Amino acid sequence: MSAEILAAAAGIAFLAALCMSTTGFGFALTMTPLLTLAWDVKAAVATSIVLSLLTVVPNLVEVRAHVVPTRVLIMLAGFVLGMPLGLLLFERLDSNALKVFVAATVIVASIVAYVSPTLRITRNAGPLGVVAGAASGALGPSTSMNGPPVVLYLLGLDPSIERFRGTILAYFFPAGILTVTAFAIAGRITGDVLLVVAAALPALVLGTYAGAWLRKRLNPESFRTIVLGVLMIASIGLIASALG
Repeated sequence: MSAEILAAAAGIAFLAALCMSTTGFGFALTMTPLLTLAWDVKAAVATSIVLSLLTVVPNLVEVRAHVVPTRVLIMLAGFVLGMPLGLLLFERLDSNALKVFVAATVIVASIVAYVSPTLRITRNAGPLGVVAGAASGALGPSTSMNGPPVVLYLLGLDPSIERFRGTILAYFFPAGILTVTAFAIAGRITGDVLLVVAAALPALVLGTYAGAWLRKRLNPESFRTIVLGVLMIASIGLIASALG
């Protein structure tokens, strides 16, 4: 394990935790494509999954009073249905194909995240929640990015920022536990993955606190636009490296 990879992981973890703490989502969306530029894609996905779970805990404690349990349970039911497909994709796709899949997911998710504030769900909320959870279950194990489908669903369902952050974090916690457990059983949580996780932990803590500070002072729309722009550029570079 090179010092360059450890340093890159720490820097990227800080940025990802900053995004997560500021907006309530986006950790894996930031962590995975950027870390994949410096390291093996499957190891990067496994690392992002573990770190995502760790960063959820302090954020969830902060917003636990705003959780809507019924929405969490509906999405989790779908997650369990979609998870086997995600594990199959992760194991079957080779590294270059997985890079393209990760990058394409980021690009689509970034576009969706940009336009989602204008979307509203007015009916069939329960079935749509299961569908969003199933899509999240398929994307989580295969790319580490289980957020985009449920982000879109919750933003369309309720404009309340507090309920959005509380509910999505309450969903990410059990979904993360299920995914990490499956990866551990499959032998994907290797010594190298744990070493990178340990190296990134201090940056994770700093990013979380910095995000909480920024959230009170920064225009969330401007911050989100900057982050999504960076991710689009990183994803295009990831596709180029996979195809080249």
